[in-house]
Amino acid sequence: MKTERRNLTRPAEIRTNGDSVTMRGYAYRFNELSHNLGGFRERILPGAGANSLRTNDVFATFNHDNNNVLGRRTAGTLRTGEDDEGGWYEIDLPNTTVGRDLAELLRRGDINGSSFTFRVKADGQRRASDDDPETGLPVREITAMDVMEVGPVLNPAYPTTDAALRSIELCLGVTLALEIESETEELAEIATGEDEPDEPDSGEDEAKKNARALARALTTTGGRY
Repeated sequence: MKTERRNLTRPAEIRTNGDSVTMRGYAYRFNELSHNLGGFRERILPGAGANSLRTNDVFATFNHDNNNVLGRRTAGTLRTGEDDEGGWYEIDLPNTTVGRDLAELLRRGDINGSSFTFRVKADGQRRASDDDPETGLPVREITAMDVMEVGPVLNPAYPTTDAALRSIELCLGVTLALEIESETEELAEIATGEDEPDEPDSGEDEAKKNARALARALTTTGGRY
C-alpha cells in the first residue's frame, strides 16, 4: 500500500520540568470526518492504529523533515498510543537547536497542527455504508493502518489531488483516469455542438456513478477543490 499523510489542526500541550520539556499532541481523532480529500471524505475508526503505535519503531519529526528528528519510540524519547479520543504522541524534546526553537514556538502559540504518515493495511479500509449527508461524497473508513511518523507541523497542508485520486480509486474500486479522459472528450464535443450530454444510465452501479460524477467535477474545475 502507498504511504499517505494526514493533518490535524489542534494546538499541542507543553510541559516543563526543570530543564526537561515535553510536548503532547494528537495525530488523529476518531470518527471525525476529514475535509474533502479530492472527491471523498474519510474517518479513522477506533483501534485503527493502536497496534502500530504500540509496537512500531515510530519516530517524530518537525515539519516531516528527517533533519529535524524530535524523538523515537524505540529510544524511549517518544511515546505513542490511542485513547478514547484518538492517536496521541508525547515527545521529550531534545536539547538541540530544533528542540529549543520548537519549545519556544509552542509556548508562543505559533504551532497549531500535527501530522502523521501511515499506510493502510491490507483489508484495512472500506467504504462507509452511508455517504456524507452534507456533501453527498463517499466516505472511506480506515480500520487498520501502520503509523510510521508523527509530529508537529507549522502549516498543516492538505494532500495533493494526485494522492487523493489514488485513495478514492482504492475506495471505490475504479480507475478515475479513464473516467476523466471520457468526460473531457464528452465535454469538448458538447462545447462544439457535436454532441448532447449523456443521459444517466439507470443500470450503472453506484461506484461507477460516483466515479463519473467525480470525474466531471475534476474535469470542470481543473482538479481544484
